[in-house]
Amino acid sequence: MRAWPVLAQAPLTPQRILAKADTSPGSDQAERVLALHETMRERGLLYARQQELLVAFFTHDPATDGLIDEADISAMKIATGLRVTTNQAERLLRDAHRSVDLLPATFQALTTGVMPEGFHHYLLRHIRSLTDQQVRAVDEHVAGWDLASISRHKFETHLKTLIVRITAGTLPVPPRTQRRVDLEIADPTCGLATLSVTGPIPEIKTLAHRLDISARTVQKAQRAALGDDHAEIPFDLDQTVRDRGRPLSLTALHYAILTHTLLDTDPVPAPASPYRMLVTVPAMTLLGLENAPGLIEGLTPIPADQARALAAGEVTWQRILTDPTTGAYLPVTAGTYTPSAQMRLQLRLRHPVCAAPGCTRPTVLAAEDDHIEEFNHHNPTTGGPTDLANLHRLCWLHHKIKTAGHIDPQRPDTEATPGAETTAEAAAGSSENNPDPATGTPPPPTGTATPAVVEPTVTWWSIDGDIHATTRENVDLLTPHLAQALDAAWSTHQHAHDDALRLRETEAARPKRDRVLEQRHREHQRFTHRNRPSQHPRDDTPPPRHNYDQPPPF
Repeated sequence: MRAWPVLAQAPLTPQRILAKADTSPGSDQAERVLALHETMRERGLLYARQQELLVAFFTHDPATDGLIDEADISAMKIATGLRVTTNQAERLLRDAHRSVDLLPATFQALTTGVMPEGFHHYLLRHIRSLTDQQVRAVDEHVAGWDLASISRHKFETHLKTLIVRITAGTLPVPPRTQRRVDLEIADPTCGLATLSVTGPIPEIKTLAHRLDISARTVQKAQRAALGDDHAEIPFDLDQTVRDRGRPLSLTALHYAILTHTLLDTDPVPAPASPYRMLVTVPAMTLLGLENAPGLIEGLTPIPADQARALAAGEVTWQRILTDPTTGAYLPVTAGTYTPSAQMRLQLRLRHPVCAAPGCTRPTVLAAEDDHIEEFNHHNPTTGGPTDLANLHRLCWLHHKIKTAGHIDPQRPDTEATPGAETTAEAAAGSSENNPDPATGTPPPPTGTATPAVVEPTVTWWSIDGDIHATTRENVDLLTPHLAQALDAAWSTHQHAHDDALRLRETEAARPKRDRVLEQRHREHQRFTHRNRPSQHPRDDTPPPRHNYDQPPPF
């Protein structure tokens, strides 16, 4: 293929930048425009430096052996340092590998400040499905472009055309990395979510055709069932088809078939137990006193009405206790080696995603309850116990990495904050004149005890013995707010109760004759006000009817 030259109409000099910005040279606005242009160049240099450091870190990491497909441990280490998820760290590693190893010419333009950072991001996104040979061809052509002066629109247009030219005549490879199903919370306020299926066009069209044929078959069966008063109507989710007198639409049947049919996993046998969704609803929301949202799997909020409707359809409820200050889940008692059902329920609440640092894989499926301190099968009394202080949930990948010894979690001995209990002896040396420097409040008086505050359990992680990270278990974010609302409501009740007692004592101290006369005067005013005619009666308004002779309605 011949060279693909892309040139700018004129060099992008400072004078041309100011002319495009319509700014006079020497003005304050001109200095700001040129300074912004310079920051764009500095961002490109820092971005290139980050790419070099990522590749150097990955190359010299003994856990990877130089293989990009074995970069899970490196991704955990990088996620800890950059404070990102492991998936984001893995994408950064792969992009850095493509930049330095497969795109050396354009990377050289990036390191010299000629190629903007945004251009390079766009380039990486559009070469991910290409072969290594095709990527090198793209690199050779793009490096010869006038990257310092061409516009973003010209860069994108020519790059897409170049990729089409390079891949012309080659057999398309189905993008296996694009075969995926994604869950997206479309509208949390209304409780709506979207499930999107992405894949090669022939496979998706075949799936849509099968779904359409199934919906039309069910629609025909619904029409036949409507002609028979005793026949059961299939896929009538809301039991409204017979009342409406017509079958469901194809769109509604598409949804009904997708959500209420078993998935075909032949030859793999179907799972023995159905999927159980964990929904947490605050007690105040159940009582209708608050509209705090519920949580699905401890991650996805749903509206209060939807949470109450879900709870109303269940016969058995599980009570989950949380600390009113921090929202941490209070532990349950352990008794055997295998975690009890209540312990497993709490583990799902404490670890809705994998407990490993930076991992965001949900633990509702493909996750295991793991002992932090290993259980000794030969001598159970010397190994780690089976309790919540020694358990967490890990995805299959990080459980495998932990078993291999690449990551090592540890926990403190207790979940309660050290020193949370303040006894009379501990408070004896305190003084009200020495307030707490953190909060500015005086210490509790001598002889009082402050309840222990249960903090979220902390886990210390060692990654290959070189990198250290700290994670905390999930907590109920609504508990502290609801506890404050309950406390405020109780304080209001107490004040009203005290006011009522004081009023009763005041009234009791007055002479009985004065109280009787005042009560009669109030009743007379109320009676007069109720039966007083309107000052401006309408002509068509009938006069008020006074049923003085009628008996009272009680």
